[in-house]
Amino acid sequence: MDAKRISLDDLQRHNTATDCWIAVHSKVWDITHFINEHPGGPEVLLNLAGSDATQLYNDVHAPDIIEELSNDKLMGLLESPAIGSPTDAKAVEDPLPPPTSPTKANDVPETPKGGAVPPLDSILSAADFEKAAQRSLTAKTWAFYSSAATDLVTHGKNKELVRRLMIRPRILRNVSKVNFKTSILGFSSSAPFFISPAAMARLAHPEGELALSRAAANQGIIQCISSNASFALKSIANAAPPTQPFFFQLYVNSNHEKTIQLLGTMKELGVKAIFVTVDAPVPGKREADERAAQEQTVKSAISGGESSKDKKGSGFGRLMAQYIDKSLSWDDLSWIREASGGLPIVLKGVQTAEDVLKAAEYGVEGVLLSNHGGRSLDGAQASILVLLELRKNCPGIFDKLEVYIDGGFERGSDILKAIALGATAVGIGRPFLYSLVHGQDGAEHLCNSESIPKTL
Repeated sequence: MDAKRISLDDLQRHNTATDCWIAVHSKVWDITHFINEHPGGPEVLLNLAGSDATQLYNDVHAPDIIEELSNDKLMGLLESPAIGSPTDAKAVEDPLPPPTSPTKANDVPETPKGGAVPPLDSILSAADFEKAAQRSLTAKTWAFYSSAATDLVTHGKNKELVRRLMIRPRILRNVSKVNFKTSILGFSSSAPFFISPAAMARLAHPEGELALSRAAANQGIIQCISSNASFALKSIANAAPPTQPFFFQLYVNSNHEKTIQLLGTMKELGVKAIFVTVDAPVPGKREADERAAQEQTVKSAISGGESSKDKKGSGFGRLMAQYIDKSLSWDDLSWIREASGGLPIVLKGVQTAEDVLKAAEYGVEGVLLSNHGGRSLDGAQASILVLLELRKNCPGIFDKLEVYIDGGFERGSDILKAIALGATAVGIGRPFLYSLVHGQDGAEHLCNSESIPKTL
């Protein structure tokens, strides 16, 4: 049966706290029940009551979040006020942004702050993307992406100690044809690095994680999707060809039923592995994120994590982490594996050799040596030191499970050092977020930046 057609005049009649309708992407929704639950406060919704809220909604939320409302809240389709007929059916059925057309090398895209970023062909490294992001992202987005815990000691040591390691180059080897391909948990990757999970990519670009999904597929690498992604898991997975493998970073919800439901969704969508986050039972004290004024309320389409200012400040990271289970322990791994249907488990955030050995005892398939990019516990040792610890004290562990690492890796020479020390692959997080100032093209450009293939 065709959906009911609703005129603009009819929509405008439903404009009170007890009868509140809004239109988003040509669909008219009754959101009366949600007004007092909105993390940004009821005033935000009441100001939009009885109107087409698409533009403001797109500035804040991923297009598919509103689709989580039950079908009985969908009142119908908004007629075009200009011609009195329903808006284009394709726009109604598919609210997600389409893939971007290829960006010409000298095109200058607009950014959330409204300023220009350098042309893509002038960006030569991850550091260049970082500088471009700092200039062009909003102050709050930059603070959220770049901030780290308290005095930023661990954050700084991650990069510093990777760079202090020296390489012993061998000579007179035939490198005319070099193959970077590797296998991660049995899945082919064109290079020994993957996209580490990082929250709310849509703050940097309207396509957010969708752009990363398409870039990963085009470049033949693997994306690990964040629990706090902007878009729904299904949307991210569907942005790439069906053959593209995905991993998923899991924050265990204090309500285990919600985690079990999410794991079931992951299984249905063909996610290939679970990266269980173990280094952030409580969020780190990221002072730059707390200080920067919150311009908007954001909500993850997957975890439901939300942010709105409270008495402690405006930290996206802290406010979105309130659902995380603080009691998570080794014994929880069994029900997580069962609920996922037996998917491979990687522990994300292991920081000592002792815990890597224990992870092997519990039968996990891999560990990601990580300190959350220095965003969790300041003073924790740099990730590269944990890898050195494994190589020195328990080298046999590399035969029992796969070892990945992230934190401070930006150049091909950084990745090479980790691989030489026994890592299977390296996770790249912030640089991919920063690359989104140029959208999908930026993410693909980062994969191909000269320093990575030249060193490897």
